[in-house]
Amino acid sequence: MTKTNVQPIPSNSQHHDTPNNKTHVIKFRVTAEEKASLELTCKLLNLSLSTFIRRAIHNVKIEKPVIVAGGGEKSLTAVSTLLAQCSKVGGNLNQLARHFNSGGADTEQIRAKLLDELADLTAFRLNAEKVLGELYGNAEAYRLSRKGSCIVQP
Repeated sequence: MTKTNVQPIPSNSQHHDTPNNKTHVIKFRVTAEEKASLELTCKLLNLSLSTFIRRAIHNVKIEKPVIVAGGGEKSLTAVSTLLAQCSKVGGNLNQLARHFNSGGADTEQIRAKLLDELADLTAFRLNAEKVLGELYGNAEAYRLSRKGSCIVQP
């Protein structure tokens, strides 16, 4: 190990560990493929090579940060709403399946309920395509998929 003559300077960058009191440099050899792999990994993780290696040797969990772009709250709210709707329809379909699997009667009322749930499921899919298309700027995908689908009517 060699000691550098660089004075420790606090780093303002979010990519480096703080405090910046690291004064020793360690060098090691890697193949061209290993170097490319390390550099790509660091770029994807938004970390410096030093920080990545330091975390790896200290067994610190290295996670890819999730960066939410503008409109992130709107996206999360929309997806949460879609998941809640999906859960509701799924629960209703499970109740109907349980009814039939336990030998329940096949009545007109049950058939109507099943058709209602299938219609809700189709509407959910169209709504999900619309919302996600709007969030990602691809409203045309929603328009195209809507033309090719049919809604089950009771």
